Amino acid sequence: PQGLQDHIGRVRVIARELAAVHAVDQDLAELAAAAHDVARHIPGAQLIEEAERLGIAVHAVERSVPILLHGPVGAGWLAEGHEVDDQEVLEGVRWHTTAHPDLAPVGQIVFIADKLDPHKAKTYPFQAAVREAAFRGLEEGALAFLDGMLRQHVDRGDLIHPLCTDTRNALVLAGACC
Repeated sequence: PQGLQDHIGRVRVIARELAAVHAVDQDLAELAAAAHDVARHIPGAQLIEEAERLGIAVHAVERSVPILLHGPVGAGWLAEGHEVDDQEVLEGVRWHTTAHPDLAPVGQIVFIADKLDPHKAKTYPFQAAVREAAFRGLEEGALAFLDGMLRQHVDRGDLIHPLCTDTRNALVLAGACC
């Protein structure tokens, strides 16, 4: 869909900017950003079916909120079709929604760049703080986003994917908060 293509274009630009600032391969960051929402348009029930077909374990939170599977399914498609073989790119696609405690810099960039799309500013009213933190450090940016998102989810009574809390805890233990 056109709106999704537009979003991907904005994320690619942001990913290159972050990669340049943090001395990460800009082409790899842009490739991961270009591929991050390859399965975003798929309906929830089909995402669950595709995840199961690809051998991806589906968590109870993902069964309840199947859109969380679009990253893992997208990465599965890219690996299955051999379109992409770079593990950092595949991980960036896989974990761009939830993050992951072991996410490499390319993946951190895609995770953050996806959230910094200016069209998501209403969804993430704390976006300016995330942007500021992200240009200081990728870990700081990821932590700033996770903190804001977790507060939102708790306030609304939403489910929280365990990888979000695992990633936040790993970042705090690594000193990203200070």
